[in-house]
Amino acid sequence: MHLDEEELQRLMHGESVPALGRSPREHMAGCAECRERLRQAERDEGEIHALLRLVDHPSPGVRAESVVAGAVAGGGGWRRWAAGIVLALTLGGVAYAAPGSPVRNWARALLEWGDDAPEFAPLPPPPEMAGLAIAPGPALTVLFRSVSPAGHVRVSLGDGSEVRVRGPVGAATFTSDGGRLAIDNRSSDATFEIEIPRVAPRVEIRVAGERIFLKEGGRVSAAGGRAVGEVYLIPLALPSP
Repeated sequence: MHLDEEELQRLMHGESVPALGRSPREHMAGCAECRERLRQAERDEGEIHALLRLVDHPSPGVRAESVVAGAVAGGGGWRRWAAGIVLALTLGGVAYAAPGSPVRNWARALLEWGDDAPEFAPLPPPPEMAGLAIAPGPALTVLFRSVSPAGHVRVSLGDGSEVRVRGPVGAATFTSDGGRLAIDNRSSDATFEIEIPRVAPRVEIRVAGERIFLKEGGRVSAAGGRAVGEVYLIPLALPSP
């Protein structure tokens, strides 16, 4: 009769194995299959311990979700991420050493798959923005000088007192003259942001002379694009006839 999983775990950790009825060492000496299973269990446990050492500042007092988030955000590649998963399982009550626990099999599968897994690239930082703010007066025209089919303008209504226009640094230059704000947009794929006060009497946005947005009193109209509440995403293209 061979040792079951619980008996192997007890033997590996120096605990008694009453069901055998004889010395566990005597059984192991005469059973090649159980010896191999014990060696495999010891290798599995070593892998788990190695994974746990990859996690920065492991602490049994933290929440499992925090460990996983820290392992991913801290970098270090696939094995660091896998370590966070394994530690989270352990802290959540799925102990590796528990008889019949599937954790070591999961860990081995993670390691084998992870050898060929790609590294997770961090998200690029948002672009640095530049622009200006002016009072809308009785009427204001915001003019994009160039058509940019791949570019957009995100227009929103706010509680401020000024019209604020921003774009990625280097994408355009901004000039204002009386009731007009001109944007010399040189980037074909930039997204600009314009915030318009709700109390502004009249603000229109034009691209190469063609109107794409108009706020007049409480009435708003936009040419194409999408609207979510008081936010409008409009392509910097000529409106369809």
